[in-house]
Amino acid sequence: MIYIFKSAFSSEMVQHLTLLHSAGKYIFQIQSSLTDLDKYLVTNGFTSKVLDANTISAWLKTRDVSMKTKIKNLSHVKGFVKYLASLKIEASCPELPKMQQEYVPYVFSDAEIKRIVSAADNFEARNSLTRSVLVFPVLLRILYGCGLRLGEGRSLCWTDADLENGVLTIREAKNLKQRFVPMDDSLTNFLKDYKKMTHSDGICREYLFESDLHPGKPFKNNTFYEWFTRVLKVADVNYAKLNNRKRGPCPHCLRHCFTLKSFLKSDNEGRRFEDTAPFLAAYLGHDSAKETEAYLRSNHTVYEQSHQRVNAAIGNLFPEVSFDEN
Repeated sequence: MIYIFKSAFSSEMVQHLTLLHSAGKYIFQIQSSLTDLDKYLVTNGFTSKVLDANTISAWLKTRDVSMKTKIKNLSHVKGFVKYLASLKIEASCPELPKMQQEYVPYVFSDAEIKRIVSAADNFEARNSLTRSVLVFPVLLRILYGCGLRLGEGRSLCWTDADLENGVLTIREAKNLKQRFVPMDDSLTNFLKDYKKMTHSDGICREYLFESDLHPGKPFKNNTFYEWFTRVLKVADVNYAKLNNRKRGPCPHCLRHCFTLKSFLKSDNEGRRFEDTAPFLAAYLGHDSAKETEAYLRSNHTVYEQSHQRVNAAIGNLFPEVSFDEN
């Protein structure tokens, strides 16, 4: 259902989104931020054609979301404020706060990974007709074995999987980047067997993880999330959130786990972090080694000794990152 803007800025919001869309911009998240702001203005009786920094700050305080999400909301509204200024409408925006990392990943122990894989392989779906019990254990292995983002993994096409050379081509990556991801031989062979199985019914599927409910399209992220959550419970992995703004163990934690394990393997083989970081950053699709360092600096409570090794290797190579929310 399409939301109809109702505040004093309703027409300007529609015009702004229309211009962005016509320019080829992805507007879904921007529209979501403006929708929430519009509802706030209506609910609190703002009728004047003035949008100032105090009003925007007050709106943000009502948002029960993470600081990261608030910063995204503010960046979206900042673009709208600039648009209003171009129309000679009085508008101002508070300064964007510095981004502070508040997400602490859960890094699965080796024993937990074994239990998760076992639970995934033996999981019984609620609907006996769904293919998720066949495809999701494979996607799980790719996320853990290659450190892919969930969206990258589920969007893989068979044309992206070079099983002769054991290389995946990631086309739908973050920031529209493309990269090549070599696989371990065991994972490559696993995918070869999986391909034979998925094509045994004579149906030529485009995606590795094609949905049975929506043929020609991959499974959605939330479908895998729901399956993964149930698998964690079967595997006796504590699924707990500190609050509704914090994530508990989730599929993205597999990427953090891969990053830590890759660093430790490289460290065991005698390579320095400065030598490892550029290659690991490229493999993960990070913009820089600093982004990879932020992954490693997280407090991996399951691996206290490993965390000490990470800090010893990184030292003061990069500025400290604050994980506290002001």
